[in-house]
Amino acid sequence: MNQEIYNIVLIHTARTWERMRLTQTYQEMPFDNIASTDEIEEIASTIYDNDIIQGFLTDEIKDDYWINNTAEGMSDIYIEAEAERIINDEILT
Repeated sequence: MNQEIYNIVLIHTARTWERMRLTQTYQEMPFDNIASTDEIEEIASTIYDNDIIQGFLTDEIKDDYWINNTAEGMSDIYIEAEAERIINDEILT
């Protein structure tokens, strides 16, 4: 595992979680603050293990990788979009 990239994914996932939490009724997620850390880590791991992130890690030519491989065109926007999709599909449904 590339710890630096995983940490980036984890931070963007946590930011997305918090941003979404603030839009919920009573600003609460289905998990309390302690349990939410496990959920955030699980979401970050799912994103880290996906084909796009793994492709970035193995692609020797990094120029335009995000533009060529994602609709978002930038790594941080892609990661946060994936986190939001997972949170909506698996946590808030």
